[in-house]
Amino acid sequence: MSYNSNSPRFKNWVLHMIFAIIVLLSVTSIDTNDNVVNASKKNKALGIALSVIIVIVGAAVVLLHLFNAGGVLVGSKIEAAIPLVLSWFWIAAVCIVTGPEGGLAIDNEGAVYAGNLYYFTWGGLMISIVICARVIEEIYSIDISHEMKNRSTSFMYWIGLLATSIIVMAVSADIYNRQCDGDDRDQAFCTRCALAIASGTIGTIFALVIVTLKISVGVAPFLLETGLCAILLCLTIFEVGYVTDDEAPGAPLGNLYYFSWLTFLMSLLVAKACYDDFLTAQVELEEIEPTEGPRIMTIPSEDESDATPSVNNGQPPVINPEDDI
Repeated sequence: MSYNSNSPRFKNWVLHMIFAIIVLLSVTSIDTNDNVVNASKKNKALGIALSVIIVIVGAAVVLLHLFNAGGVLVGSKIEAAIPLVLSWFWIAAVCIVTGPEGGLAIDNEGAVYAGNLYYFTWGGLMISIVICARVIEEIYSIDISHEMKNRSTSFMYWIGLLATSIIVMAVSADIYNRQCDGDDRDQAFCTRCALAIASGTIGTIFALVIVTLKISVGVAPFLLETGLCAILLCLTIFEVGYVTDDEAPGAPLGNLYYFSWLTFLMSLLVAKACYDDFLTAQVELEEIEPTEGPRIMTIPSEDESDATPSVNNGQPPVINPEDDI
């Protein structure tokens, strides 16, 4: 066996294992009998099972990185498949931990109750995606971030906007289904919840259109991109103002609150990227030298031609055969 702790992703796998251990310890410490928490014993059991699986797999990968026999794991397709599978386990853990209904890290008001469990679960999902992307970059010798930037400077921000909009749409729809179906519903609360659903849906559709165009065609029309970005920017301003206000569905510090603000931030970043692209295009146009246009040649009059001394005293020019014609 060879000691191989200098693997390019060794630190990422160690960090992934630490996150998984913190999540496991946090899940086991949740008291399902606490009246403040709406967590169920079923969700706690599922959370513990998922955390144990993630910890075991993560620890095994770290050990294989330390003692990699013959390069079986490091830089192989197996190493790319493991974080891809783990990301699905993390997605399930996120749903169990941060879900508005029975979430282990969410209290009865919808706010974050267990901070370590909430934030490290999201962190584990993010780092598993990062590890998978880096392994793919090594296997196929591509730079994913560079390829995304080649699409345009705003492509990565549109991807982020698509993800945050989907979460806003899903969370607000869940809140609406649970609290706005009865006759005794709060009309103002449900109206703001409907605004969050509409904002998340429109953001998802707009971002999906731009991302699809940039992936399939390679570029999106600039006016279309800036127009959709302007609409989303105005919409997200109203959303964060009304949905995250007091007594609103996004008032508790939970998924709807955080991802509503993240959607607004992504809209700002897309707008800035579009503005930077516009300035870059203007500079490139200014640097292009104008082509030389046609010139008007003046034909001398007979008087001017007579006054002009002739070459070789009126004799025809002598052509040297060695000269290039």
